[in-house]
Amino acid sequence: MESILPVLAVPAIGTLIGYLLGYAAIYFKVEKDPRIEAVIALLPNGQCGQCGFPGCAQAAGAMVRSEAPVGACTPGGAALAKRIALLLDRPADDGAESVPQVAVIDAQACDGCGRCQKKCNFDAIIGATRQQHGILGDDCTGCAACLAVCPRQAIALRADPQLTPSAAKPRFDVREASYV
Repeated sequence: MESILPVLAVPAIGTLIGYLLGYAAIYFKVEKDPRIEAVIALLPNGQCGQCGFPGCAQAAGAMVRSEAPVGACTPGGAALAKRIALLLDRPADDGAESVPQVAVIDAQACDGCGRCQKKCNFDAIIGATRQQHGILGDDCTGCAACLAVCPRQAIALRADPQLTPSAAKPRFDVREASYV
């Protein structure tokens, strides 16, 4: 009987500590604003830091608390700013409409060092060491993290051709043209 008490004491103490931790989790629970989670779901979550915050979660919290503009996420562009403004029931920024951008690598200048590939948080850069690298346009958010690490300045940001609205060309009907 004396040898069984220490064996039973350990599970009893563990059970007691488990109940106390469960009660503490319920008692000290911090309520979060559900809008923060909704904004985090909309953001690209690349933690690029272009908005001035260390991560997308901090930026989302600042947007919900009106400490940051809804258009603070540069990679998201104007389309994301409008979606966040609609979600938060705030007016969209009156600033200039930003166009979504993607990175483009100059084939003549790229030496294949691989620094850009290591820096990309979205795995949008492909290539092998000592060979030319390429950008996956669908994965690139235009965060510009790769620009700073390229020693040859072979990377530039261009307007995303898939997301940039093209200007409508005026129609010119050849049959109606009069040649004088």
